[in-house]
Amino acid sequence: MTSEPSAQILASPAPETLLQALRFLLMRYGRNPSPAVAGNIARCLDMLLAHPQFKTAPEERCTYRQMRTYWRLVETLG
Repeated sequence: MTSEPSAQILASPAPETLLQALRFLLMRYGRNPSPAVAGNIARCLDMLLAHPQFKTAPEERCTYRQMRTYWRLVETLG
């Protein structure tokens, strides 16, 4: 029996990659606001918060959750 990484880790980019994507999406929204980009930001935050290798202070994790809620609202309200 071999020790292999879980399928979830293989299917999800590394936390550092997700943070880079988040920065890109935030800049993209700043240049061209749209509900679609807001939804992509929220989904990126979902993936980051669910990632088993994403280790951060509880206060920072709470900030990411609040950001996710905000971007879901922006996506919904357009």
